[in-house]
Amino acid sequence: MDASVIQRARACLAQKQEFSPACAVPQVLEHIGSKWAILIIYVLSQGTRRYSQLQQQIEGVSPKMLIQNLRKLEACGLVRRVVHPIVPPQVDYSLTPLGETLIVPLAMLYEWAENHVHELNHTITPDKSE
Repeated sequence: MDASVIQRARACLAQKQEFSPACAVPQVLEHIGSKWAILIIYVLSQGTRRYSQLQQQIEGVSPKMLIQNLRKLEACGLVRRVVHPIVPPQVDYSLTPLGETLIVPLAMLYEWAENHVHELNHTITPDKSE
């Protein structure tokens, strides 16, 4: 990464002297901080999906966790849920304009993860509760 980009990022973060639960970052992470929420946003960044398509694309997510995270993302305005009045009902999920603002930062996180996953401490076991 370009040194000037890192320098600008450090300058931005240096302005943030207080990190309390009331500041913006913990509030945002409360909505998008779970691994399932992030993966849902990744998948929906590729376009509208039905529930079954989300379940197929996100390996390991239980139906309960998928529904809980979709509801949470819908409630905070990041995901749009459209129910089509047909039999059987068809439900589509997509990102809202606010949700789309997460595509670039999450793409950067994805790229960072791909480049550095091998450097992380692999002795930590995955949290199955998320």
